[in-house]
Amino acid sequence: MTSPVDDPAEAFDVLGDETRLSILRALADAEEPLSFTRLRERCGVADSGRFSYHLRRLCEYFVRETEGGYELGHAGGRVIAATGDPTGTQSESSDGAESEVCPVCGDEECGKLFHVHLSPPWRGE
Repeated sequence: MTSPVDDPAEAFDVLGDETRLSILRALADAEEPLSFTRLRERCGVADSGRFSYHLRRLCEYFVRETEGGYELGHAGGRVIAATGDPTGTQSESSDGAESEVCPVCGDEECGKLFHVHLSPPWRGE
């Protein structure tokens, strides 16, 4: 159980490491959740303890662990989208053009990188 983040800078501080950014990029490129070992291999980190530390930090805000492995959370996907990576939550609109649908609020072209709740919604309250 996590409580809401009092200082949003804490969440952004998590992104200040190249290993963590490589984890986000690897998950964005993956078509399905990745196991710990597969994700570590894709990121090229030999030390599993060091990798585990960085992955745990990301799981606080940007990555979620599922039965099938690790995947980007909503905030992680928005970070990737904000960095210009074409990977993101896309859906096709009725006129055939692609548009982004926010999985948090459901609005097309929401544009918010983060919603008011910085605590990961999948961890509950």
